[in-house]
Amino acid sequence: MPVPNAAESSSPAATAAVERKPKKETRIQSAARAVNLLALVASGQTNNSGKELAAAAGLAVPTAHHLLATLVAEGFLAQDERARYLLGPKVAVLAHAYQRELTPPSYLLSPLHRLVSSTGETAYLATWRRGEIHLLAGIEGHHPVRVTTPTTGRYEDAHARASGKLFLAFLGEEERDAYLTAHSLRKRTAHTITSRRRLSEELKRTRERGYALDEEELDVGICCISAPVLEDGVLVAAYSMSVPTQRYRERCEQLVAATLATAATAAASARSPNGAADGANGRGGGSA
Repeated sequence: MPVPNAAESSSPAATAAVERKPKKETRIQSAARAVNLLALVASGQTNNSGKELAAAAGLAVPTAHHLLATLVAEGFLAQDERARYLLGPKVAVLAHAYQRELTPPSYLLSPLHRLVSSTGETAYLATWRRGEIHLLAGIEGHHPVRVTTPTTGRYEDAHARASGKLFLAFLGEEERDAYLTAHSLRKRTAHTITSRRRLSEELKRTRERGYALDEEELDVGICCISAPVLEDGVLVAAYSMSVPTQRYRERCEQLVAATLATAATAAASARSPNGAADGANGRGGGSA
């Protein structure tokens, strides 16, 4: 069999194959280090002195000081009277913009599509914004008997919903109390939790097991599962699944595992260079 020569190897087809190779991730080391220092200040894991931040970030002290000084100059950090680092005013600008953002990132949408495809059940994505829980996206399942997809936007009765209980469970005490003070625990079905004491017990169980359940608490004949997408222990989004009660009882363990796996996949892909591209394959779908 003849060996191809150099001219043959550089054919248009061969060149196209080379061009189609995935690009390597490009990271700017100084930018990554600066962002890591900013996250360390926000986490409160150190006393936020330059020396301790340098040690926590694994940086030489002079390098850390240069990066911290840059973050101060740009308004992302500030210093107190003891020269300890604090979050700066630009962080407030970012936080405000984040609270306004209701467009789901693609790294969250792709797992949502896969969850529906693998289980056949209706699923949706929710987040916490400006003191309320918002549905960002939803996809209707393909079983003959299925739950219809809810509409996007803010919703009520968090105490009776799996995703609502999940967010309430992971909120800080002050924020949770503010929400519950502003929203009554109205009775939706005979199974709805309507007392603060019982709800507190349910939220404690939710935190301990790592997911939330709604067993006909919002609507008779429908059960729901919700699992968290966590970033450094903070709940940034939740995947939920709505299932007719009979099928829920038959497949509960399997559906809980699928929802938890979806949330874990999303959390892992948040920092993946291919996460956005994967998510782009699955836009569309219903609203949640």
